[in-house]
Amino acid sequence: MIRIPVLERACNFRDFGGYATLDGRQVRWGRLYRSGVMTQLSGPDRQAVAALGVRTVCDLRRLDERSRQPNPDFGPGVVQLHWDDGRAGSPLQGPSFSRSADRPTAKSAMISMYVEMPARLATRVAGMFAALLNGPGTPMILHCTAGKDRTGFSAAMLLTALGVPREVVIEDYLLTNVAVDLRARLREADSTGFGIAPSAEPILAMAADAQQAVLAADADYIGASFASIEAERGSVMNYLREVVGVDAAARKQLARSILED
Repeated sequence: MIRIPVLERACNFRDFGGYATLDGRQVRWGRLYRSGVMTQLSGPDRQAVAALGVRTVCDLRRLDERSRQPNPDFGPGVVQLHWDDGRAGSPLQGPSFSRSADRPTAKSAMISMYVEMPARLATRVAGMFAALLNGPGTPMILHCTAGKDRTGFSAAMLLTALGVPREVVIEDYLLTNVAVDLRARLREADSTGFGIAPSAEPILAMAADAQQAVLAADADYIGASFASIEAERGSVMNYLREVVGVDAAARKQLARSILED
């Protein structure tokens, strides 16, 4: 199976199925996809995505991001979901931070952002699980702007709920560093929507080493989210049950529909 489909103008689009679980099963290929911004997809790209049979698109972006770069219309059979929970944008994009940040400062800010993600993204993660459990279901595309941070955290929660070992979850998160050159995409951003959203432009004002820290997928980042959850809730499963509303019965239901023996 193909992990990263060949698409002309995709940003970090990939299948995050195929991973083995702790109980010896496997996440089905062709059920779960993750991506960055999809505004720039070409006509052939959109046809290729349509051919995947996608039923649900979970858009983790804020309203301002969606307004600037709306998703393509993938057809009447595709339900596009989003959640306006009032959460503000990242402080990393503020001009004062961009001009002053060095690599250690930028990395520290990224870690702080990931520490806050379990709370900041709770509504959206709950919506993602509800779409899988109550319809419209899979195949599903989960995406944000770069397909790295919000998508990375949400995908990590889903894979963990399915029983994928943490080291494999982190490997999937780190695959962003192979799947896309985010720095190149950032420089290509323009009025056509090719590249990352214009809201990311303040990152261009950063020193190169700070910019690299912001754009990288770093195991320390997603590790900070896991550590935050475990400090606050004791385990990811407790977080899923107590905050997201996904209990053991719901995880079994997910396993029946997404895992194969």
